[in-house]
Amino acid sequence: MVVLSTHRLGARFGSRQVLRDVTLPPCHSGEVVAVIGPNAAGKSTLFRRLAAILPGPGECRLEDVRDADRAIAYMPQDPTASAVLTVFESVLLARKQVSGWRLERSDLMAVDQALAALDMGDLASEILSELSGGQRQLVGLAQCLVREPQVLLLDEPTSALDMHRQLEAMRQVRSLAHDDGMLVLIALHHLDLALKFADKVAILHDGTLHDFGTAADVLTPENLAATFRIRARVEPCSQGKPHLIVDDAI
Repeated sequence: MVVLSTHRLGARFGSRQVLRDVTLPPCHSGEVVAVIGPNAAGKSTLFRRLAAILPGPGECRLEDVRDADRAIAYMPQDPTASAVLTVFESVLLARKQVSGWRLERSDLMAVDQALAALDMGDLASEILSELSGGQRQLVGLAQCLVREPQVLLLDEPTSALDMHRQLEAMRQVRSLAHDDGMLVLIALHHLDLALKFADKVAILHDGTLHDFGTAADVLTPENLAATFRIRARVEPCSQGKPHLIVDDAI
C-alpha cells in the first residue's frame, strides 16, 4: 500500500513565504484526498512541492512504491496546448516519457483506454491548440492516466468543465482510487464535489494546513467561515445525502 505524508513542507517565491510547515497525515492508496482552500491558499504550490517541481524546506515521504521515478503523475492547473500534436499523439507522448521510446502495441492500447475512460475517443485526431479549455483539461487528465502512476496529483482538473463533465471526471477519479488502488490528491474549488467524492479533505489557508479529516468533520460552519469567509453548513437533502448550503459571504 502506497503511503504519502509530509513533514513541515514549505516553499517561498523570493521573499514571500507561500507554504509553511504543512504536515499532512498519512494518505493511503485507495483514497481520494481533496485539497481545498480560498484563492492563494497554497494549493498549487503544495502540489508542485509534492511533485518535486519546487524546492523548499521540509520532507515529502512516499512509501511502498514500485518505481519511484514514475510513481507520481502531476496535472497542473492549466495544461499547455501544443499547436502541432493531436490529442492521441500528446497522450502517447506522455506514455512514452515513462515507458521508454520503443513503441509497443500495449502503448497504443493504453492511449485508447485512457481516452475511452474519459469519453474522449472522438477527439483523438483533434489538434490540441484547437480544443476548448475544458477539453484541454481532459487531455491533461488522460496524459496522467496513461502513465499508470500509483499517486495522481490533480490541480483543479474540473475548473473549466461543465457540470456533466465534472461529474464524469470525478467518477473516474474515484474509480481510479477505489477500484484500481491509486492514491489521488485533487485540488478543488467546488466544495460540493469534495463533499460528494472525497474520502478525506485537507483545508489550506494562508499557506498552512488548517484542518484534515473526513468531509463531514472538516466542512464545518466554523472552518468555512474562518477559511472561505462564508456562512455555510452541510445538511442532509431530501434523499438523505449531505449537501452544502451557502447562506452568505462574511
